[in-house]
Amino acid sequence: MPLGMKHNIVSINALNHLAEAQNELYGSLRRLSSGQRINSGADDPAGLVISEGLRAQIASVQQALQNTEFSLSLVQTAEGALAEVNNLLIEMRQLATTAANEGATDYSAMLALQFQIRTAIDGIDRVSRFTRFGNTNLLDGSHGTTGMGGNEELVFLKASSKTISSPLSGYEVDITELPKRANLTEDLDDDGASGLQITLEEEDGAIIRVRNPEVGTAEGFANRLQEAAFEANMNLDILFDVDEEELTIEHREYGLAKGFTVTGNKDGVIVEDAFEPKLFLGRDIEGTINDEPAEGDGLVLTGDLNNENTSGLSVAFLGNDTGNAGSVTVAQNALKFQIGPSADENILIALNSTHSTVLGRGVDNKSGFDNLSQIRLTSAQEAIDAIRLVDEALDQLLSMRSQLGSVQKHTLETNISVLQSTAENLTAAESSVRDTDMAMEMVNFTKNQIITESAAAAVAQANQTAARVLRILFNNNASYYWSSSTNH
Repeated sequence: MPLGMKHNIVSINALNHLAEAQNELYGSLRRLSSGQRINSGADDPAGLVISEGLRAQIASVQQALQNTEFSLSLVQTAEGALAEVNNLLIEMRQLATTAANEGATDYSAMLALQFQIRTAIDGIDRVSRFTRFGNTNLLDGSHGTTGMGGNEELVFLKASSKTISSPLSGYEVDITELPKRANLTEDLDDDGASGLQITLEEEDGAIIRVRNPEVGTAEGFANRLQEAAFEANMNLDILFDVDEEELTIEHREYGLAKGFTVTGNKDGVIVEDAFEPKLFLGRDIEGTINDEPAEGDGLVLTGDLNNENTSGLSVAFLGNDTGNAGSVTVAQNALKFQIGPSADENILIALNSTHSTVLGRGVDNKSGFDNLSQIRLTSAQEAIDAIRLVDEALDQLLSMRSQLGSVQKHTLETNISVLQSTAENLTAAESSVRDTDMAMEMVNFTKNQIITESAAAAVAQANQTAARVLRILFNNNASYYWSSSTNH
């Protein structure tokens, strides 16, 4: 290789390698100090795109997790308040049952029971008005599904979070089959009543057995049967028409599930065959809401869960004619919760009102009570009707608690578990793309340190080439001058 003076190619090459080694060393230091393999787009453009996408998804999942936990706290608050209302309703039922025991309850006791039940109703209304989560009222109906029947015969009961708000004209309700109470009406004279024994069993209820003396009258037997049914707290009305000599046993509630069984000891008296139980059943209402299928339960029509508009919408019909029953208007104000990272991952939770004017609606009764707020305990009949309204209120409340419990367990708690697992897996994926492998990077750092020191040493050695040329020139010049001076 020629020994040049103007260009030191060896030194330039060594400097280039030194610069490369220094860049690698600085890169290793940056990755070690930040803990990230990708610190800028230049490090790995494709990896940066993947990593930033995962980061955005992780942040959304973590926020959705916080949203779900916050929503769960709200649902638990509402469910706790509903549990207190449930306790008050149970106490009201106990008071009404006490008042129904007319023979052992005097006027003063009735007044005390009436005061207690009014206090319980006030407690229910207070829970409805003042149950809040932050500044959000939970049980006053402002964040539920509200509605109204178009006439006195059509009563809005409840709706679910899947019920769609109706147009201003409402949803039309058509009745194809009227509900019916389980009823037995048979002739009974004194001869038939003499020595008659009847076993009366209410479906899923009490059982009584009444026997008439051999010389007992039909009216006396009816009175014994009525007294036994009353003492057993059976939901049956027992009447006897003295003029027509006709005994009537009728269930107080409508529906196929509300029936009773009668067994007698005489052929052709009350029942055809002696000692053969005969079942008497009512009939559920049948019809449609907004031309969508609805399931009947006594007086109540409820839209099928798969309906497009009326899913979970319940109305009670108190009229006596089939055909068009009118319309019911519905307004959907359910709370919306964003529980997932995607725009469409949200749920609706309807928190209906627990006010006493809303609970206990749609119960046909002799006292004319429209809802729980109107019940009184001034007579045995009012007490019996109060029990029925309280039972309906309990059914409504338990339905709300069941829905909230289902949302809590099967939606929110499940969603929390899924989001936690998702966040963990996404974080692991993002880490594998972006984080520094510290062990490997320490190897690279040590390697680049050695290469840098070697390159620096090589540069120093390469720079000695010019010095050697200068020394050669200096030595040659010195020899020339020495020769010249000797010759002279």
